[in-house]
Amino acid sequence: MSDVTLAGIEEAASRLRGVIRHTPLIDGGELSREAGVEVRLKLESLQRTGSFKFRGASNAVARLSDQAGTCGVATHSSGNHAVALAVAARARDFPCTVVMPHDAPQPKRLAVEQAGARIVSCEPTMAAREATLAEVVARTGACVVPPFDHADVIEGQGTIGLEVVDAWPEVDAVMAPIGGGGLIGGIAVAAKGRKPRMSVIAAEPVTADDAARSVASGIRQGPTNASTLADGLRAGIGAITFPLVQRHVDRVLTVSETDIRDWMRFAFERLKLVIEPSAAVGVAAIGSREFREMAKAAGWRRVALVICGGNVDLSRLPWLAQA
Repeated sequence: MSDVTLAGIEEAASRLRGVIRHTPLIDGGELSREAGVEVRLKLESLQRTGSFKFRGASNAVARLSDQAGTCGVATHSSGNHAVALAVAARARDFPCTVVMPHDAPQPKRLAVEQAGARIVSCEPTMAAREATLAEVVARTGACVVPPFDHADVIEGQGTIGLEVVDAWPEVDAVMAPIGGGGLIGGIAVAAKGRKPRMSVIAAEPVTADDAARSVASGIRQGPTNASTLADGLRAGIGAITFPLVQRHVDRVLTVSETDIRDWMRFAFERLKLVIEPSAAVGVAAIGSREFREMAKAAGWRRVALVICGGNVDLSRLPWLAQA
C-alpha cells in the first residue's frame, strides 16, 4: 500500500479521535526572536509515548483485522516507533516484537519492555535492522508495521498537519525533522492539501543528510550510518516517502552536531521544554541564519515547528557529556 492522500489522512484523524492527544500549538517565545518570524511550537513531545510516532503506529494497528493480529506485529526502531507500536499493540492484545540497535538509548529500551514487547537486538545499521526483522517475521508470521515507509503510518503522522492548519489558518510554513520521511511526508500532504500555497521545510543532521542528498540528486540515497546525537534520524529516506518529499517539501536544511547540542540546551534553558536531540534538529534549523534568509526572501511571517519528541536520557544530556 503506497498511496498517501489528504482523504486518507482525514480518515486517520477520525479513526484516531480519542486515541491520540490533540497536542498544543504554543507561542515559540524567544525562538521567534531568533528566527525573525512568529514561531509556534507543535508539542508532539506531549503526545502519548512522548513522540509523534504514536499517531502512525496507532493508525496502522487500528487498520489490522483481529485475525491479522493473531501472530502479532513487528518492526525495527531505535526507540520512539518501538515504544509507540508496543503501546498500540497492547491496546489490541497483539503480541509485539521490536528489532532495536544495541546502542539504542536505555530509557527507550526500558519503555518498550514495560509496554510488553519483546526486543531483539541488532547492529546499528539499516541493513542489520532489516535483515533481523526479516528473520523475526519468518519465524513468527508477524505483520510488519514499518517505522515510516507505509501509507497507514504516514497518514497517521499527517494528522499533525491537519491540526496545525486548523489551529493556525494564517500559517505560512511548517518545519519538521526528517529521518525516514514519514513525519514530514504526511504533514506535507495534509498541510498542502488544506493550504496549497503553504511551504514545508525539513531539517536533518548534516552527518545523516541522505534526504538533502536525495533531493539534490533526484535519486534516493542510502543512509550514511554515521553517528549523530539525533539517533532517531539515522534511518534513510524511504521508497514511499522520497517521492512525497520531492513533490511536497520545499527545502531540506541541515545542521551540525554542535548546533543540535547547543539548540537542545536552548530549548531546555530558554523555552523550558524537554526535547530529544531529534527535535533539537528542527529548533537548530529554524534558529539558523540560512532559515532567516530563506524566510525573509519568501516573505514568511508565521511558521510552525513540530517538536517531534521528548524522550531523552537525562543522565546523558550532550552538554553534560561535553563538560
